[in-house]
Amino acid sequence: MGKSKIEWCDRTWNPVTGCTKFSDGCLNCYAERMHKRLEHIKGSGYDDGQPHFSIRLHPERLEEPLKWKKPQRVFVCSMGDLFHEAVHDSWIRDVFHIMDNARQHTFILLTKRPKRAKWFLGYDRIDMAKDYPNIWLGVTVENQQAADERIPLLLQTPAAKRFLS
Repeated sequence: MGKSKIEWCDRTWNPVTGCTKFSDGCLNCYAERMHKRLEHIKGSGYDDGQPHFSIRLHPERLEEPLKWKKPQRVFVCSMGDLFHEAVHDSWIRDVFHIMDNARQHTFILLTKRPKRAKWFLGYDRIDMAKDYPNIWLGVTVENQQAADERIPLLLQTPAAKRFLS
């Protein structure tokens, strides 16, 4: 992907796109609106005839960060959620493998599914601070209920750095 207009990152990287709505934070999803615009543009990667905003894995994008030599702050899955239940564990491992091999970059993961992130990172017994010091993990908290549910899960999840959005 190209340069980003998001002020807290330099680029976006979308090896996974699409999502399903499940909380109040999903009501005005910018990624879904952007997807709707892009699915009509030939060659955009969203014009494949799949159901609108369905989960898509993009193997052709997987190795993109390995080609970027200059250190970048990379928003991972700005057009989806890496920890969506429809994304296979093996694909998440592949994404982590790329992030591990591109340590010159800082990868910023944001999810509304911290329970899956906690399970995945705990299941694989990953020491994020030691094994992946270049990966930050954050959760979206759109209201107090989401904060009460997601922040404790984030705090229980191994991460080099944690943040809230």
